Amino acid sequence: MSIDSEKLQVVAVDDSPSVIAHFDQLVKSLEGVEVVGTAKDGVEALALLKTTTPDLVVMDIVMPRMDGLTALRSMKQEYPELRVAMLSSVAGSRSRAEEAFRLGAVQVLTKPFDATKLAALFAAERAVKAERRGA
Repeated sequence: MSIDSEKLQVVAVDDSPSVIAHFDQLVKSLEGVEVVGTAKDGVEALALLKTTTPDLVVMDIVMPRMDGLTALRSMKQEYPELRVAMLSSVAGSRSRAEEAFRLGAVQVLTKPFDATKLAALFAAERAVKAERRGA
């Protein structure tokens, strides 16, 4: 599989295989976006970032072993320019969303995510990528 540098390259992190499958299906229906890796928790996500350089990580907040907020904190320390959007399905998770933004998340989406909001996030991140490239 060749990676198109024009496409927004995304890593998805969620402990639910059905969420990852749904995310992958939505991404395949969109132009200009490609999933370049998946992980089931923060530990796997951090390991994946040693071998891939995505434009965006979309990561669940609540996961086993290492939750999304802990992983986000580590990611932003090691990769300060990395763009990370968080997913949350927990009712009353406003404080978690606020913490995610404080730690540097670019967006917090609720699960189940809808295609329109995901497409808007990807469009905004493609614009950021183009701006960084100097286009």
